[in-house]
Formats: sequence, C-alpha cells, structure tokens
Amino acid sequence: MTLGFVGVLAAYVIMAVLLLSLNIAPRWAWWVKATAIIVTSAFFVISYYSMIDLMGWPVKDRLPAKFQLLWAKVNEPDKLMNQPGAVYMWVEALDKNNVPNGVPRAYRLPYTQPLETGIQNALDMITNGQEVGGTAEMYDQEEQDRGTDDQQLAQLQQMDRTDTGYTDPTELRVEDQVLRLGALQNVTLPDKDFTAGAN
Repeated sequence: MTLGFVGVLAAYVIMAVLLLSLNIAPRWAWWVKATAIIVTSAFFVISYYSMIDLMGWPVKDRLPAKFQLLWAKVNEPDKLMNQPGAVYMWVEALDKNNVPNGVPRAYRLPYTQPLETGIQNALDMITNGQEVGGTAEMYDQEEQDRGTDDQQLAQLQQMDRTDTGYTDPTELRVEDQVLRLGALQNVTLPDKDFTAGAN
C-alpha cells in the first residue's frame, strides 16, 4: 500500500464515522457538531493531497535501491521566478537479478549541478541505445569521512586509489541518498539444477 492510498482510505473512513455519529446522536452540543465539521473539512484537504501520489505526479520518496533509468528531465533553478529547480526521473525498480520488479514511477529530486551532469550523461547513453541502471543507498557520513581520509592518504603515498568512499565522481549525493548511474548490468539468470537424466 502506498502512502497516498492509506491517506485516502483513512480520510474516508474518518469522514464516514463522523457523519454516522452525527446522524445517530443529533442531540449533541453545538460545539461537538462544530468540531466534527472542522475535522471533516480538514480531512477533505488531507484526502486531496494524499491523492497526488495516486494521480501520476512525481513523488519525493526515496528511489528504489536498484533501478533502471527510463528517462529524466532537468529543470534548472530560475532565480527570476524564485524556483529552486528539480530533477525528474522515471525509473523502474529492479530485483537482485536485475529483473524489473513493479511498474515505472516518476520521482522528483532537488536540483544539484553534479546531479544534472550525471543525468545528462545518462540521457546521452540512453539516446545512443545503451540501457542505464542505477543504485540508491543511504548516505553514511562516517563512510564519507573515511573515504576522504583514504583519498588524502593515497595522495600522500602517491597511490592510485579508486575505493575512496563518496569522493568517487560517479556517486551523486542527493539529500540522504547516494546515487550511482551507469550501464545496466545484464539479467542474472538463476543456476540450473541438472539432475540425473531420464531412463
């Protein structure tokens, strides 16, 4: 169940209970009835905003842990109109074997310059016929700090290190997520269990 569906269901259940209560006990004090009217009106508003998730509008939820990027659109910030900008991604969740799991969904992410660059590179890949996959992980400040320390140590030792936490240029931090976009891995087929043949 999505948050939008739960919100709509809860709103209508509460409205039904309140209206039924008013019909059963019509001799309640005026302030009880007034409160019921206010609460019912508030749930009309909650119901409206909860339906946004059900109407196809991009959601601000976290991206799936593993997904295929189908397309994206970047709206750059507009200082004249005081618009912060956003990145809209249409993605399809993948399971551990890179098989589509669910239906495509639109997500809205806050605009950042590195994210725009990463998205533009991904769109170039899609335009050239390459499927693009991605992962979304929770941001870990300790790992970020450790990655920075490792990078500084590698520079001091003149080592070519690539496993330097979130300092990796292919990783994009968006709020509390770290995204990585790249070529979609092939579907991993389960191992076939060959048993003794027929007679």
